[in-house]
Amino acid sequence: MGFTTPLLVQKINSPADISPQDVQEGIARILALPEGHTRDVMLGSVLTGLLLRGPRLEEVEAAVRAATALDRSSWDFHQPPKCMRFVGYTGSGKKTFKTINLSTAAALVAAAGGAHVAKLGSRSASSKTGSRDFIDLVGATSDTVPHQEMVDITAEVGFGFFSIENRVPEFDRRYGGRFQAVHALSLAYPALLSPVRCPAYVYGLSHPAVGASARLLSRLGLPDVAVINSSVGHTVQVDELIPGSTVRACRIRAGEEDLAFNDEVRKGAAAMPQDLTSVTQYEDPRENVAAAIRVLAGRDTSQARSAVALNAALLMVMSEVVPTIQSGIEKALTIIDAGAGLDTLQQFVRLTGGAPHQLNSLLRPVSPTALLISPGIEEKAPC
Repeated sequence: MGFTTPLLVQKINSPADISPQDVQEGIARILALPEGHTRDVMLGSVLTGLLLRGPRLEEVEAAVRAATALDRSSWDFHQPPKCMRFVGYTGSGKKTFKTINLSTAAALVAAAGGAHVAKLGSRSASSKTGSRDFIDLVGATSDTVPHQEMVDITAEVGFGFFSIENRVPEFDRRYGGRFQAVHALSLAYPALLSPVRCPAYVYGLSHPAVGASARLLSRLGLPDVAVINSSVGHTVQVDELIPGSTVRACRIRAGEEDLAFNDEVRKGAAAMPQDLTSVTQYEDPRENVAAAIRVLAGRDTSQARSAVALNAALLMVMSEVVPTIQSGIEKALTIIDAGAGLDTLQQFVRLTGGAPHQLNSLLRPVSPTALLISPGIEEKAPC
């Protein structure tokens, strides 16, 4: 293998800027190598190096364009109904602290509050439950529902689930299962996989570089995007908002940063007490989902209720159904206490042609298993 590809690997170690063309061509060459140790090491070195170098937006943007080029020509896109503000919602995964399904529960609460959330997700790679696992375990159907029909369901109930597992088969063939830590593509790639062109997006990032991520996604065409992150101590990074933790948020609208919004999110999280035990994942996938269902049903009085409300408030502000994070929190808590989020989920299961009895079985009390306090096995995510 005599080639230019190792040159990109060497340039990663230099303080000098790398031209976007060199990055894009170099990554394309690495992705085109035969499957094996050499390709994996080169790809890992470059993607990790690009993050640690700054990240520098021009370089990371070039890397994202190289990755999307493998599959983009086959992508289909759908439009939400006119005058309806869909919010695309996903995260980077690879968080170092595993939570119950806060994001999916928050999307359902926001939907009950008048938002229209297009939840993007995939299965977990372990016993922990990703958003796709949540959808399966509550008895909803997503694989057999065409994207346009799911758009219609989202318009009707305020919540829709769009699996992105088969969105990038060529990229996943070279990438899938090989990365367990955040890297350069994690700053943007999953948020670009929506089959629905949404007016606004919320992207959770398991890394503090929310400003770089939001600016990158804005450059890549997202019109209104908020990137969020929570951290506890120096090592725990989560792609959701965790009450009482160090929260970072960056919203870019039409190329301009919304500093007031960013501050509101931080203040909203700081005003809530922290209780990591209430949001920590369980060993049993059904118990993870059941924990989120208890919140939706108004049966959980722990701080998991606050965590769901905080994330739902963010979605409702981005959906423009509430003016501030604080008013969104208050509305979300009212929705949770009334069990309206569960009503939304039941309607979603019915409209997808799912099995309501599976959701009903999760409402019955179960014996909780041990909490997974340690980071555990990483979840599968597009990046």
